[in-house]
Amino acid sequence: MANLYKYTAGEALNAGIAADWQVQSAASVGSSASSVDVSGYHNIHIQTDNDIYFKFTTSSTDSLSTSNDLYIVGGDTIYSFQIPSGLGNTVYIQWERKSSDATVRYVLA
Repeated sequence: MANLYKYTAGEALNAGIAADWQVQSAASVGSSASSVDVSGYHNIHIQTDNDIYFKFTTSSTDSLSTSNDLYIVGGDTIYSFQIPSGLGNTVYIQWERKSSDATVRYVLA
């Protein structure tokens, strides 16, 4: 369970609030999983040109499971995810291509 005393009421509930909007440099996603530290943010907005697997984790070196982890379909759709604050003090998003290398545009909010 999340440490509820560490966050404001809205943050503890992982409510859809964001006081920040940080556009990041586009990332190249290949056949090996890569990770981005998303600690301290509430949401991530992702647009990718090809399908990618992703997961949230507390380690930058965890491995993705292409059999079990979710994937995002590439194209024009912008996906918005709340970053799970209950995982720990440091949270990463990991991603890996599904079939072809991808370029991921993302914003941390």
